[in-house]
Amino acid sequence: MLSIYKRKETYHIRGTISDGDRVVTVRRTTGQTNKRRAEEICRYVEATILNEMKGGVSSLPFVVAADNWLKIKQRGGTDTYIVSKLKEHFAEYQLNHITKEAWQHFISRNLFGGKPSNVNRYRATLVSILNSASVSPAIPKEKEINDRVRFLTYEKQEQLLAEYPEFIRPLFITLCYQGLRLSEALGLRPHDIDLEANTLLVEKSKNGKRRIIPLHDRVRGVFVSLPSRPILFTNSSGVPYADARNLRGVHIRACRRASVSEFTIHDWRHHWASRLVMAGATMPVLMKLGGWSSERMVLRYASVSDQHISDTLRRLK
Repeated sequence: MLSIYKRKETYHIRGTISDGDRVVTVRRTTGQTNKRRAEEICRYVEATILNEMKGGVSSLPFVVAADNWLKIKQRGGTDTYIVSKLKEHFAEYQLNHITKEAWQHFISRNLFGGKPSNVNRYRATLVSILNSASVSPAIPKEKEINDRVRFLTYEKQEQLLAEYPEFIRPLFITLCYQGLRLSEALGLRPHDIDLEANTLLVEKSKNGKRRIIPLHDRVRGVFVSLPSRPILFTNSSGVPYADARNLRGVHIRACRRASVSEFTIHDWRHHWASRLVMAGATMPVLMKLGGWSSERMVLRYASVSDQHISDTLRRLK
């Protein structure tokens, strides 16, 4: 049987699972600092391996695997919406029925004409759900042409920030200078901001880890001026956003007024990473500040301007 143990701040799984003459040894991390969540993951891993050993995983209903995935990952917002669309389409499917052909049928019914990046977003969620149940079908990835500029000049940055309504501008300044994901920023509470230590606490990142980030001076000024309330960023009525997607309209209108095109809310994170690279930030610093666990993920976010490339080349003596 499997059990959990704590190493530093994170819980890990260890033990063996037997079925007849077959024995599987497990040594892996849960990625959790919360004991209850770690135990849930341990039990799920144990059940999945047992089912696999008995040949039963592939016949598991997709909706069950999807619900387990959401519970373990504790995802929300866009992930919850995508899972709901996948469950709606694959409601009658078992895991072994989700093939390349089944995936193409989903695309034709739900994402026809959509951007490759959006299709791949759904694919990534589907593959993650299947992998969590030890099923790995060959589902092809759409080819993306990733030549869209995802960072702004400083002048255009300031112009766009100025176009956001005053009540929500502090949120976008925080995204611009701290590189937080939107869900992380919307979840900030007053106790997450330590003005004395000049730090900001993200209790749980996308990868399940907490991180403490130094406060940028401009963001510090924002937090000092915010009114006292349980949630730092709210709508114009002082009510927390129930869904991060409700901010899209505010963002689109601000971009239109600032004459900024093809720049999403999440692109503020790309903008932040790119400007840090151009300011000389190293890979370890970027990974720590942004909460990324691999250099590959950082490279997806950070880009540089043509002017920066030219200036760098001129430094060669």
